Amino acid sequence: MELAKLEQQGILRNIWSFVWVLFVICVAGIIGFLTYTDRLSTFKQPIQITQRSQIDAASVLINRKISEIETVMRLFKHELELLQPSKRVISHAFKTLFKVYPELLQVRWLDLQGNEIVRLELTHDGTLVEVDESALQNKASRYYFTAGISLVPDEIFITQIDLNVENGVVQRPFYPTVRAVTKATQAELGTGILVINFDLRPLLDNLNTLNTATSYLLVGAGTSKWILHPNPDKEWTIDLSTPPANIVLEVPHLWHQLSTQDSVPSQTIGNHIITAQRIKSSHHEVGGMQEIYLLAKSKDDLLPGLKLKAMKYAFAMSFVLCAFGLIVLILYVKHFQRLKGLSKALKNERDSLKTALAQQNLLISELAESQKLSSLSIMVAGLAHELNTPVGATRMALSNLKSLLDTLSERAKNGLTKAQFEHFISQSEKVILLADSNNQRAINLVKSFKRLSFERAKDDNSTFNVLDTINILKQSMAGLFKQHHVTLEVHIPENMNIQGDAGAFSQIIQILITNAMDHAFGASTANKIAIVATQKNTHVEVRVTDNGAGIPPSLQSTIFDPFITSKRHKQHTGLGLHMAKAWMYQAFKGDIKLTDSTEGGTQFTLVFPQPQNE
Repeated sequence: MELAKLEQQGILRNIWSFVWVLFVICVAGIIGFLTYTDRLSTFKQPIQITQRSQIDAASVLINRKISEIETVMRLFKHELELLQPSKRVISHAFKTLFKVYPELLQVRWLDLQGNEIVRLELTHDGTLVEVDESALQNKASRYYFTAGISLVPDEIFITQIDLNVENGVVQRPFYPTVRAVTKATQAELGTGILVINFDLRPLLDNLNTLNTATSYLLVGAGTSKWILHPNPDKEWTIDLSTPPANIVLEVPHLWHQLSTQDSVPSQTIGNHIITAQRIKSSHHEVGGMQEIYLLAKSKDDLLPGLKLKAMKYAFAMSFVLCAFGLIVLILYVKHFQRLKGLSKALKNERDSLKTALAQQNLLISELAESQKLSSLSIMVAGLAHELNTPVGATRMALSNLKSLLDTLSERAKNGLTKAQFEHFISQSEKVILLADSNNQRAINLVKSFKRLSFERAKDDNSTFNVLDTINILKQSMAGLFKQHHVTLEVHIPENMNIQGDAGAFSQIIQILITNAMDHAFGASTANKIAIVATQKNTHVEVRVTDNGAGIPPSLQSTIFDPFITSKRHKQHTGLGLHMAKAWMYQAFKGDIKLTDSTEGGTQFTLVFPQPQNE
């Protein structure tokens, strides 16, 4: 029977081992895949940030250039309208423009038939020349002239980006050009078309500087051509009549996305990380500036290298996990053999923890009793301080009376006059009245202390007057108030009653008062504590407020937890507010909470639920 049981346990252990190995392999595969994905994402992140920076910088450069072109056109047109130069001197104005804005290739004035009236241009060696009248051309067939004729005043047309063509031939070396066209009127020349060719080589050079060791920039002018590409053979294919290369052919998926949105976040396409953005054009006429497509594309060998690196991390993680699984399996076999002993040890530990918990609860109970005794000792100290005055006064009165008697006896030996006897009777009555008054004051103090002590000791549930209970406590603690320079203000209706334990109530209020005197006040003599009670529909609300330093924010959330104190170095246990909250619930089913104070100090609000009258 025992042998069969052992064999069954062995079979179950073997099955569990097989399931565990299968589980570890599956988990290792999943963790390996997640590690690969996470590491690859981490490796790609700096590339994506770099590409986003490239795109943003390129967008700023292009938008700044477009804005600059429009500004130059408007300023020069305005200058011509102010100067109104003749045909003979207008070329001087054009030359001035070349000096102010060096990134110009041509400035022309065309009449409304498309004939060039004046044309200044830069030669290959950078020389500015005015083209002879015999070499001037008719541009009526050009798209930019057609667009310029239809412009309204102050409107500017910016043409598409292309290579500059003269007499039907692309100029070499290449001059990437964009033309700005506007309609203007001169006194002598009449209405004509002002055309300025802007040299885009500086812009493309600046865009080229944005390339990094990991990512290069591609710029497409519309969907027909690249104007900037890491492979120069793919640039200006439409202008040069070479095999087409453009965004539609190279990254069609990305182009479809950009057709519906202006920006595409970094994504992996093939073996490249690509970030893209579209700059919309406001010139939709034929020949107008194309939409600009900006692509930041990682180097060809970058992403495969990152994938290989991430795969190594994933393989290492899977290997470690498998090794860990094997170790766990080995440890499990040993653990299985020690399980019984560990269970016994665990039981012993649990019993020890139960004992420790019971001891801790006992300690808290003893500390709570200590807190009660501490409160009582505080009242005794205050009572002793208060009794010192009436008892001292009584002693002084009795001493005066003895002195009067001695004087009377001495005078009786020598013959006592009536006036002397009446003086003795008068002074004796005053002394006796003073002694009786102070004696009665001492009796009242002792009675109030006895009543307060009795209420705390009897621990019963009854209806008590709130104002009377507070006044008794106030009288018992009068000495402490003087010692700490504290003024206690009480604002409680005379007929307000609470059902519950009067002793617990005075104990809670005393804790809040002594807590304020111990923690809130410094050397000031203007210390104040206010007790305000308000009758609500279903409960009585008592607020205890001081104008002291307040409770540090770091302690406010845990102020009612046991053993929380900021003055442990002065032997404070940190149980006062914890016991106050516990007594509020046990004796009244109420609550105490820290609330905002308008005095700038601390305010505790006590809520005492009251039974509803039927």
